[in-house]
Order: sequence, then C-alpha cells, then structure tokens
Amino acid sequence: MRVPVFVFLWGFAFFGSAQPTFETGKVIDSIPVSENTKETFALYLPSSFDATQPSSIVFIFEPAARGKIGIEPFVEASEAYNHILICSNTTRNGPYERNFNATDRLFNHVFSNFKIKENQIFLAGFSGGARLASAIAVLTDQIAGVIACGAAFSSTPGHRPSIQKFAFVGICGDRDMNYMEMVRAKGYLQKFNFNQTLFIYNGKHSWPPSEQIKRAFDWLEIQSHKKGSKAKAETEIYKSYQKSYETALKSEADNTLLQAAENYERILLTYSSFYDLDSVAAKYKELQKSKLYKNSIKSLSKAFDKEAKLTTKFNTRFITDYSKPDKSDMDWWEQELGQLKESADPETNKMVERVRFKIFALAFSMNNPNLHQSSEKQKQFCNRIRKLIYPDS
Repeated sequence: MRVPVFVFLWGFAFFGSAQPTFETGKVIDSIPVSENTKETFALYLPSSFDATQPSSIVFIFEPAARGKIGIEPFVEASEAYNHILICSNTTRNGPYERNFNATDRLFNHVFSNFKIKENQIFLAGFSGGARLASAIAVLTDQIAGVIACGAAFSSTPGHRPSIQKFAFVGICGDRDMNYMEMVRAKGYLQKFNFNQTLFIYNGKHSWPPSEQIKRAFDWLEIQSHKKGSKAKAETEIYKSYQKSYETALKSEADNTLLQAAENYERILLTYSSFYDLDSVAAKYKELQKSKLYKNSIKSLSKAFDKEAKLTTKFNTRFITDYSKPDKSDMDWWEQELGQLKESADPETNKMVERVRFKIFALAFSMNNPNLHQSSEKQKQFCNRIRKLIYPDS
C-alpha cells in the first residue's frame, strides 16, 4: 500500500488564521469539508473554547460515519480538558486507502481553519474506526495519543505500532466480541515497552460510556505531565491518583478482581514517578495471591481457549457455507448455536455472548456493500444466520 498523502502534508497549517465562528457547548453536525466535496464532519467546541488561542483536538472515527454519535461520548472529556472534537461523516468501515484520502482532506481543512496545538493531537475510534485511528497514528507518528474502543489494529502489518511515540489507550467491554483481541494487543505492545494501558468495563461491543472515555483522557493527561509537556499540577495529579485508587478499591470490594488487578497495575505504572506506592504494591500482591483471583484468572483463561476454538469452528463453517449458500445446512447452525448456553461460570457466559456476536458481526459485515459484493443468495444466507442469533435484528 502506498504511503498516504497526509504523512507529508502536516506541519504547514497547525495555526490556521481564518477560523469560522461556531457555537460552543453544542454538537454541530454536517459541516462541509470544502465546497468541492460532499464530505462533512461533526464538530464540538468546549464551553471554554477561545478561538484566539491554540487548542488541543480529538479526531474521532465512527465505523458507520455517524459524526454526532461518535462525538457524544467524548463531550464530558472535552469540557474537562478543553479539546475540540471532530468526527467525520465520511470515513466508515471500508477500504483504508479511501478512508486515508478522506482523512487527509479533513485534516487539511481543520488545520487550515483552527489554531491547533501541534503536540496535542489525539485520534479515537470505535471498532473499525479504532483500527483506522491506530493506522493513521502509526503511519504519521505525529499523534499524542490514540483511544481505541472495541478494537485495536488493522490486519495490515504496517499499521501496527512498534517504535512510534504516541500513547495508546484501549477501552473494551468484557462482553465485547474483540475483548480477547484487546487483551492480546496489550501484550503485544508490552513487548515494545509501548506507553499503553487497557481499560476493561462491564459492557458489550458499542461506544463506551462517557465516564470510560473520561478515564482514558485522565490517563493521557498524566502522560503529558510525565513527559514534561505540561506543568506539573500537583493537586490535579493527586486527584487523579485518588480517583484511580478508589476505583480499584471498589472493584475489589465488588469481587470483580480482574478489574481490580488491572486498576492496581495501572496505578503502579502511572503514578510511581510521583508517589511512594509501596502500600498499593502490597495490596496488588495480596490480591494476586488470593484464591478468588487465581480462580478468576483460571476461568478467564479457559474461556479464552474455548472462545478461540469456537471462533475457528464457526468462521470456517461460515466461509464454506457463504461460498456455496445453496448447500448451507441451517440445521447445523441451529444445533451448534443452540449449544452456546449459559453456564454457572460468569466468564463462560461472557464468552458465549462474545462468540454469538462475532458470528452476527461476520454475517452483518459480509452484507456490507462497502466491504463485500455478495450475491442475492449469499445475502439471504447471512440474513438467516443473523436471525438465528438475534431474531429481532
């Protein structure tokens, strides 16, 4: 794949001079990228926005090109950190080169019309939009941070982070079909000592709630302080630490020990340069030694192993039946899907929900004309699979 044009364009227009006037504190949808294209974007300017001063900015990528939908979870963080929010109504799940070109035009327009802080440019996205955000950050290496929700990287090797300098935040529900992918992405990034973290919450494959997005930006703010790009506001750092610690304690009290361990680990990695955290380290070690935690880890590991096997089985069968829909055996699908039943083990139940949605998402994506050219019989097969999983879909 050729290197996208925007790699070479940045740097000439970070301080636009002819900013248009927009209302603050309100999502404004369908702003034209230029007079020569039908491409548009949604915009949110925080209440404290000052057009005379350079601002930080978040470019958001929504997999179905719903600009307003993409912006809404970020409004709370925008108000807290004074970020401009931009979400394209053009980029969507589909070919990367098409999305790169549309993003190039969007960047060109925004950097020409708004004063932007060069070291405070963030990208975010959900699902396929998260993969697009990660790919752009890797290819440009001019991004401060990426917030990847419900997915990590594209399957193209050149889109995977390695030596780049941006911070990476993953956010994922524990019932999200890409939960296992996000956990593996964390392990991959750790091999490169990449500045990264992963927030797991109780949720499905959808845009995370605003409080999870705010947690991600809280973490990114601390990274800015650690890099020295911002003056160390001791009071704000301590508030952030206290909030993180309270979250960890609550998770432990609720016996959601996997999330408690995740929170303790993040506290130690994030705040150890500011405070003596021996007591937190001791609590983390004590948690790891507990029988309930060990059982939770064992249960999750078994669920992941089973999920990998089921995913391979269903994907293989789907590809076979999709290629020859006249020969597809719907009785097999009904029987096999019927065996994905609830269990007494919570991790198994989450795994079943993830597998079912993976199959649904595969059938849905194969009927997406932006991704595949399916015959009428192939479309009918995909619709039947979707109805087996979610009858009301």
